[in-house]
Amino acid sequence: MDYVSIKAAQASAGLALVVNAGVPGPWSESAKALFRHHQIPFLAVPQIPAAANDALVEWTGHRNAPIAVYPGEVPMTRALELLQLAERLGSGPSLLPQARSSRIQVTGWIQEIAGEAGFGWCARHLIFQTWARQMNPEVRAANPMFSAYGYDERRQESMLEGAQSFLRDLAKALKASTTGYLIGDQLTAADLYWAYFSNLLAPLPGEVNPMQAASRVAYEIPGQLLGGYDPILLAHRDFMFKTHLQQPLDF
Repeated sequence: MDYVSIKAAQASAGLALVVNAGVPGPWSESAKALFRHHQIPFLAVPQIPAAANDALVEWTGHRNAPIAVYPGEVPMTRALELLQLAERLGSGPSLLPQARSSRIQVTGWIQEIAGEAGFGWCARHLIFQTWARQMNPEVRAANPMFSAYGYDERRQESMLEGAQSFLRDLAKALKASTTGYLIGDQLTAADLYWAYFSNLLAPLPGEVNPMQAASRVAYEIPGQLLGGYDPILLAHRDFMFKTHLQQPLDF
């Protein structure tokens, strides 16, 4: 990924997108895919995972990625905000169905995948739980990611159950589809988001997802704890990358 400095992004008249640097964070990868789908050029600004990122906070008011910064508008961070921005600024086929009932399904699935307490949150908590067991209390207390993401060992069981029930429901919905897509007969943002967040279940192979070995070990943790999930979950992901999404990942 070619990155620019905050100063260069501030001087630009176009879209700047702050994304995780060096890791395929699913929130960031999904955001990049939204704007690429709609043929919207953007300047990529690096966010360093687990770092203070004080300059980002000073510029945008946010520490984590993704952050979309568009001239004249407040910085945007949430999945549905980014989707609406891409739909508004871009061209090409919409990632939202015309029928309201179908749009409700798409946005609902995105919330369940990427929103607070959604699959991504649950999977991240499972990773932190495994890390916590490998650390002494002092080392864990010194790691800002545990507090920044609200890690609480008492929530382990509920996070595991939340991820399991999500996977069951998603598999059921995919099996009910006759088109290969989650909703309707063409690519929607829900398909896109699951394709990237599925890396927290089983990372794509190295030729598609050239992540560092340590990151791959971490991303494999949720799938090890959530074993027995339906193969259709990854078959859908593979179909999306074969048919619609850029590969290899570039971060």
